[in-house]
Amino acid sequence: MISLALHPMMVAPVTFAILIYTEPAGNNNLHLTFFIAFFFSTALSITTVVYLKSQEKISDLDASRREERIQPLVLGTIYCAAGFVPLMIIDATPIVQGLMFCYAVNTFLVWFITKRWKISIHAIGIGGPMTALWLFGIQLPIIMTLAVIAVCTARVILKRHTIAQVLAGIMISMVFTYLQLQYLFL
Repeated sequence: MISLALHPMMVAPVTFAILIYTEPAGNNNLHLTFFIAFFFSTALSITTVVYLKSQEKISDLDASRREERIQPLVLGTIYCAAGFVPLMIIDATPIVQGLMFCYAVNTFLVWFITKRWKISIHAIGIGGPMTALWLFGIQLPIIMTLAVIAVCTARVILKRHTIAQVLAGIMISMVFTYLQLQYLFL
């Protein structure tokens, strides 16, 4: 239940919604901004995974086997990079543009790592958004820490990942998201 509730495809739209709809100095295109963010970060990826599953190119919707993750990760990188462009064009806030940029770069990094080693996409999918929310000013350390611990523990208990794989995912996502947002967008 925890892995599903805090799945990267659930966390991304919620994070974008918070960043878009609670920004006091946001642009006038809030709904369009959210649609673009949702479409490129989530809807296209979900559609791709469902399609790949229907074509039996992946064994399950989580693409549990390391070698099955390559194609969805490459496409996810392309989707998020493509989504960054319209967010720039409509002048979305820097944190929203930055988070989409982070999704593209971090997904590329996960693809590169996944070619040799299985890393926890769930851990990466919670660590990056938590970092973005923290930089945005939503600093709830107890709740955020519990969410990270819950996701990582669930992935280990389900035997989907080792402790090293979830810790690497959390550390990589938080460090890279922080560096990208802090030095390129904020």
